[in-house]
Amino acid sequence: MKKTLKFIAFTLLIVIAIYFLYGKFFKQEEAPKALTTRLEKGSIRGTVTAAGEVYARDLVDVGAQVSGQIKKLYVKVGDKVQKGDMIAQIDSVTQENEIAQQKAQLLIHEANLASAKIAAANAKTQYNRELQLYKRNAASKEAVENAKNSAALKEAEQKQIEAQIEQTKLQLSTAETNFGYTKITAPISGTIVSMPVEEGKTVNSNQTTPTIVKIADLSKMEIKMQIAEGDISKVKVGMDVEYSILSDLDNIKKAKIYKIDPGLTTLSDGTYDKTSSGSSYSSSSSDSAIYFYAKMLVDNENDFLKIGMTTENNIIVSEANNTSYLPTSVIKRDAKGDYVTVLNGKEPEQRYVKTGVSDDLNTEILSGLDEKDEVLIADGKAAPLNMDGPPMVF
Repeated sequence: MKKTLKFIAFTLLIVIAIYFLYGKFFKQEEAPKALTTRLEKGSIRGTVTAAGEVYARDLVDVGAQVSGQIKKLYVKVGDKVQKGDMIAQIDSVTQENEIAQQKAQLLIHEANLASAKIAAANAKTQYNRELQLYKRNAASKEAVENAKNSAALKEAEQKQIEAQIEQTKLQLSTAETNFGYTKITAPISGTIVSMPVEEGKTVNSNQTTPTIVKIADLSKMEIKMQIAEGDISKVKVGMDVEYSILSDLDNIKKAKIYKIDPGLTTLSDGTYDKTSSGSSYSSSSSDSAIYFYAKMLVDNENDFLKIGMTTENNIIVSEANNTSYLPTSVIKRDAKGDYVTVLNGKEPEQRYVKTGVSDDLNTEILSGLDEKDEVLIADGKAAPLNMDGPPMVF
């Protein structure tokens, strides 16, 4: 029995020794396989991504041009109005009294004018009488001169009253216009989007023009996109844009850029201030990014867009269809240009290529490669192949 156990143990030791020697000296390790790719066919687009905000194309502040208490508001936020519809009524007692006063003053001037005309006619008649008497040596020269001066004075008084009548008519017209201003009407057709006042509030137009309501035409909206300074040179008027709102990102809509502002956003917004010394400007500008507005007009069907909404926008700056492309990560760049590493047999070969449109992942290859070329991605080791030259950046 002991001999049998010794034999079994000895046999196991021999088997283990043979396995160890085979694994160490005879078994060949598989060489790591290189990871490669080939040219693929498809569509590729170069885009610029920008955040945007929705504005009403036409937004009008409807203000009060006269002072007084708001007696009646005929609308509320969200109401649709047509041009000429009543918006509000301001207490018109002051304006009515002014009209009555100017009308009364006009009557007084007209009565004075009638009296002045009679006096001027009498003075002229007296002058003619004295002149005839003087010619017959029946009146003195002094009497003629006094009559002449009196006639001229009465004529001047008549003209003065006529001027006062014209002045009063102008004041009456102004009073009637101010009375019309107490009835505030819609200057455009649209939707009431803001009402900063309430019934009973007194507005004072002598200091600043108080806003009664804001009316917007919501049928067509303007989206202002903020384009970063590094991308603005790529963006042109007429480019296609795909946009969506944050609450419905999958509902992608299309529009075109119709305008790019000539200055940075703070200049467009009216808050740009460059001091003469430039020190404070340089300090503030270095701490903040620079953006420019690119704008597009869109039809607002079913009130899909609301004022102040944020949009995600992809501006299509370049596009290629049915073209050959590679992953952007395999393309490197040196002083001579863009290149990739191609497996030519067992040895890698550096091949220069001409590139085209690029997106975040892929780059169009215009020339330099064949469809059968195996482009090296990694050499099969744990880490990607370390090729000379920095990665290609677009």
